[in-house]
Amino acid sequence: MPIFKITYSGRFKRATLYNYGCNLNCAWCSYRLKGDAQPEKFLSPDRIREVLQRLDVQRVHFVGGEPTSCPDLPEIAEFAHDVLGAFTKIGHSTGFNMPPEHIDAVSISIKTLSDGIHKKYTGVSNVRVLENFEAMHRKGLTVDASSVLIPGLVDKNDIEQIARFIADIDPEIPYHVIGYVPVPGAPWRRPTSKEVKEAEGLARRHLGYVTSSCLTVEDFLYSQVRDVRYKSIRVA
Repeated sequence: MPIFKITYSGRFKRATLYNYGCNLNCAWCSYRLKGDAQPEKFLSPDRIREVLQRLDVQRVHFVGGEPTSCPDLPEIAEFAHDVLGAFTKIGHSTGFNMPPEHIDAVSISIKTLSDGIHKKYTGVSNVRVLENFEAMHRKGLTVDASSVLIPGLVDKNDIEQIARFIADIDPEIPYHVIGYVPVPGAPWRRPTSKEVKEAEGLARRHLGYVTSSCLTVEDFLYSQVRDVRYKSIRVA
C-alpha cells in the first residue's frame, strides 16, 4: 500500500511519511491499539514531492506499517535524498525486505531468534530478517535494532540472546528494549519497569549502546503530545 499521511516537525526539520499495511502479522503489534482501518485516500508521488519541496527538511523518515512494502518508496527516497539533500531513514521495519537505494539508515525490529516462535506469531520465518539485518550493516547503512520484551514469550534471556547476535555483527549497533504494551485479544501481560531494566542490563553485557522504554497504553497512544521527539503537525 502507498503513503497516506505526512507530518512535519519544525524543531527537527523532519518530515515523516506514513505507509499503510505490513508484511508481517505480529500478534503483539501495538499498532492494533490505533485501529487498522484502511485510509480513505492515498498520496500520489507527485503530491508527496510537492509537499516535501515546500518544507524546510533535513530529514525524511518513512514509517508504517511496513515502509518497504510501499511501491513508491524507491522513487520518493531518491527524491528526498538526491534532490532535497535530506537524510533518509526507515523509522521502523520488520527487516523482511531490504531497503531500496537512497536510504541512509534503518531501524529493525528483531522479534526473537527462535524461528518457531517467529513463524507462529508473525506468520513468517525470521531467517531472512536476520540475514537482511547483517546485510544492511555490511552495505554501510546506519542500523539500529529494537525488541519487545513480552513476559512468557520473549523474556529477558531472549533479549540477551538477541544482543549477542547483534554484538557478533557490531557491538556498537544501538539497541532498544521495549516493554510490551498489551493489545486486545493477546494473552501476555505488560512487563514491569524492573523487568525491562533487567533485560536492558543483560543486553548491556554485550552492546555499547542500550536503552529501554516501558510505556503504558496511554503513553503509546498520546506519544505525539507527551514526547517532544514526536511532536509534529500534519501537512498532507
